[in-house]
Amino acid sequence: MSDDVDPERAVMIRLRARLAVVERAAWFGMVHALRTRPAEVEAYIAAERDKCATGFAGPKWARDLTDAERAMLGAEVDAGLAQLLQDARDEA
Repeated sequence: MSDDVDPERAVMIRLRARLAVVERAAWFGMVHALRTRPAEVEAYIAAERDKCATGFAGPKWARDLTDAERAMLGAEVDAGLAQLLQDARDEA
């Protein structure tokens, strides 16, 4: 096994690391907000889920995707937001 990282894969790994950092920072904010203003956070997430359901169902969001791909993306986003809220509730 080589200890070298392919330069193309290094770009992908750096992007994954950046995403992980942003995700952890956002997680802190989410848990803090849920602890301090739970009703507002729950209402905000519900509104975002509704907005995303409408947006991904129509042709204006993610125009580069097919209808089926957009439906899949919308379902994944909805499931992710629902899980995020549940995980934050469990943490708080």
